[in-house]
Amino acid sequence: MPRASSRARASTRCDRASGTSRRRRLQRARARRRDVPGATETRDDDDDDDDDDARRPCVVYDVSRALTAYDDVWAWQRGFVHAALRQSTDRWRDVAILCAHPPTVTLGAGSVEAHVKFNLDAPPDGFEVRRCERGGEATYHGPGQLVLYPILNLGADGRARDLRAYTSALEEVALRAMIELGCDASKCHRIDGLTGAWCDGHKLAAVGVRARRWITYHGVALNVCPDLSHFAVVVPCGIDDRPVGSVAQILRGEEGVVSSAFAARVPETRAPMSTRERDELTRRAADAVIRAFADVFHVDVDRRSRAPTPREIDALDLA
Repeated sequence: MPRASSRARASTRCDRASGTSRRRRLQRARARRRDVPGATETRDDDDDDDDDDARRPCVVYDVSRALTAYDDVWAWQRGFVHAALRQSTDRWRDVAILCAHPPTVTLGAGSVEAHVKFNLDAPPDGFEVRRCERGGEATYHGPGQLVLYPILNLGADGRARDLRAYTSALEEVALRAMIELGCDASKCHRIDGLTGAWCDGHKLAAVGVRARRWITYHGVALNVCPDLSHFAVVVPCGIDDRPVGSVAQILRGEEGVVSSAFAARVPETRAPMSTRERDELTRRAADAVIRAFADVFHVDVDRRSRAPTPREIDALDLA
């Protein structure tokens, strides 16, 4: 696949990685995870000026500074997919959406009611429930979690028509973002037989995808600083014996939560994060996720801090 792109882009484009300390963290992470299936090599920016024109363009709609209803983002994704399926060429730009949702439980194609801890006809106050076409089990989305929804053409030249490899690549995006945010690279990992990205045995990111004629939608959710007690409403991804965690929880040295033992959750040993601290960590996480996405998928990101317009969705008119 093509490698990296030029750093000389318009100010609206993704802020490229800079700073020796961040590069060194990523270099250490690569060295420790070279034996991880699906991992791809990241090169320093100074090595990639000769491949500037090879990256595929990608528009990222970053609406993560506010909460966006799941139904709205779901409709945007399906609209982009339908528009892509109507194209007579694969030269349209890739698209991704980065967002945060109000409290929402989504039920994937593999979900079973036993993994939902409430009456589906009477969800907890403030929670929405949606059945969707993605793969996987029940998942919680909510404030403090970032969700990346790429709409990519896996049938385009140079890409593998392989959903397992695609899922692994999304996990790699989460792992790189976690490491950039300060999680110990030696403790960031995958678990054989389970999807997602983990740190020190805690699941920090969940992946669930769908594709139509190799056009992807749905994606990866990274727990940055959510209220972990909200995960009590489901058995996250059908895994009831491993803790759910977040970047904030890992950085603060706190305990995660296990679905079957929420009632006995270890209380916070430090003062809760302030709103300002949460906002700052979430902003840094959004930057880290987009940088990792650009690196792993070898795309040239045009970052737009707004929702897509109807014309952009219906006609893939992204100029």
